Amino acid sequence: MASVYVTVGSTGFDELVRAVSTKQFLLALSQRGFTKLTVQYGSSKHAFSPPTSAREQFGIILDSFDYTDSPLRYIEQAGLVICHAGTGSILETLHSQRPAIVVVNRRLMDNHQSEIAEELASKGHVVCAEPEDLAQCVEEERYAGLKAYPHADPRPIGEILDEEML
Repeated sequence: MASVYVTVGSTGFDELVRAVSTKQFLLALSQRGFTKLTVQYGSSKHAFSPPTSAREQFGIILDSFDYTDSPLRYIEQAGLVICHAGTGSILETLHSQRPAIVVVNRRLMDNHQSEIAEELASKGHVVCAEPEDLAQCVEEERYAGLKAYPHADPRPIGEILDEEML
């Protein structure tokens, strides 16, 4: 079963959750052969409102929940991961060798997420997208042909982030 995993991490991201709820997005998934959509919506449950006929209309099985202690399980089962630009979500996806569309939450204060996401996109490891562009990203298969992220010890990145956050 070709599946897509969407994650917003431990908080919420209404715009991303709304975008993956649309008929246009579900149609794009269906046209690309995806048959399952799993959405981890965090505190944005109110924003997740896919059509009730998603399975009949698009052939998409929907699964959703607020939070998981084991996101890696979902990432490793996915043919495509769409995530907020949190470093943990990005690194787990890259280390699992899954194609990733990364969506920056522009409402966050210092916009540090965009720097990380844009740098990885410039190197061809991820696709950066805005919530309103997700359906088109899937339609155009912008995630196809991404470069594998080199396996490396992630601890130095964590140490750098810890320093920056202090």
